[in-house]
Amino acid sequence: MEKDYDELWNEYAGEFNEKLEGENGGDWSKLDETEQEIAALWKLACDMYSGGFDEFFLNWGYDCYSYAMRGIKRVADVDKGVNKVYKLLENAYTKVFARFENDARIKSYADILQYLTEKDEKILEKTFDEFDEKLGPLLCQRAYEYYCEKLNIQI
Repeated sequence: MEKDYDELWNEYAGEFNEKLEGENGGDWSKLDETEQEIAALWKLACDMYSGGFDEFFLNWGYDCYSYAMRGIKRVADVDKGVNKVYKLLENAYTKVFARFENDARIKSYADILQYLTEKDEKILEKTFDEFDEKLGPLLCQRAYEYYCEKLNIQI
């Protein structure tokens, strides 16, 4: 029987998100680097599958994005195929969200929505499609294999 890595990752990494949100009130500094990566990657996978990169970034912000990217990079050091996920998300961030970093109009991440262009929407849609169809399952599998099976990181 073939393993359902999306589900395995969801169950495994969800515990780290619960530690972040439940036990620590969303304070990322209360998790170590590895726990930050796992919780951020859980948020990434959940939001990417349900609504896309914009949902993920606007819900959780730059810190969560950076922790997820650090985790993707770490997993990619073991499996170079995961570099495609890194490049996909880095491209979407750079082309869509980076320009809002010092924008005085932006008081919260939700404010960005009103300034997204049709071009931005196309980039985000392409990012969602690539993640949903092939890169998301790859990331979930490789992240599970790396953090849970190889490193045996547990709560």
